Amino acid sequence: MRARCLPILLALVALAAAPMRADEPKSIDLASKWKKGDTVRYEMLGTQVREQDGKEVSKVSTRTPVVVEVISAGAEGTVLRWTQGTTTFEDPDQDNDPVVKSVNTILRNTELDLELDDDGDFTGLRNWKAVRTTGTKVRDDVLAQMNKAGAPKAAIDQARQATDNLLSTKESIEAAFTRNPLLLVKPLGKTYEFGTPIEYEDVILNPFGGEPFPAKGLCIIKLDKDKGIANISFKETPDPKDVARVIQKWVEDVAKKTGTPAPNELPDAKLTASAEYAVDVATGWVNAVKHTRVTTVDKATQTDTVTLTRRAE
Repeated sequence: MRARCLPILLALVALAAAPMRADEPKSIDLASKWKKGDTVRYEMLGTQVREQDGKEVSKVSTRTPVVVEVISAGAEGTVLRWTQGTTTFEDPDQDNDPVVKSVNTILRNTELDLELDDDGDFTGLRNWKAVRTTGTKVRDDVLAQMNKAGAPKAAIDQARQATDNLLSTKESIEAAFTRNPLLLVKPLGKTYEFGTPIEYEDVILNPFGGEPFPAKGLCIIKLDKDKGIANISFKETPDPKDVARVIQKWVEDVAKKTGTPAPNELPDAKLTASAEYAVDVATGWVNAVKHTRVTTVDKATQTDTVTLTRRAE
């Protein structure tokens, strides 16, 4: 179940709450009102920027069409099907990375059937076995092409290991392939009070691998009554002690797998995640969302941004 939003301290509520007229709603329940057969199209933009000592060293930008269809909807929950089209790179040469090429080929036209409970919480990827079967075939085809082209054995082994990790278990497949689809359901199944900042508990996915980072979150909602749009912002920040604990375990696991000693000092790591939403109140469909994750390790920073924008039918 996704973490529930909880009111923050009454003192903060009193300071943050703005006066409301008696005829204005004080809260809103955001829920999906989807019906079987509903279909929505999105354009997904992805950007990854890496910086060293404050200077940009690389930037990758992609564009992908997405179709989302309601396969079933009822009192017991919903099945939402996410299908991606072909990913195009701003710089076509960046599509040559074998791991990136494998993952994008797996995702192209692969149906991801997300099972949601009656609150809209994600309960599992219904067809994860089919995703693994398709992914394994694609992986083998890409590796065969690399071998035929004379790629170094080390590069082939690295690509095999990376994709094997993605496809090894139901949990790893869900973590790897549902990250973007689940952006469409994050705001749903909650009650929001206008003018009241809300704190909640969540996790930030671990960019290094391993367990996610527990995080404290804060969300704020504003309602555009004329347009029927709820504008919601989420920001999540982990406790530095949790960051150190998770990284320590990750470092020890890597050292154990590689047979090398763990470093005496841990890297100085910081993470934040944020999301800005525009949600159609009448239907529960996300009109637009921009999700940003910033990871800083010592003097290196990586900013990953995913934007989903609903396209006209």
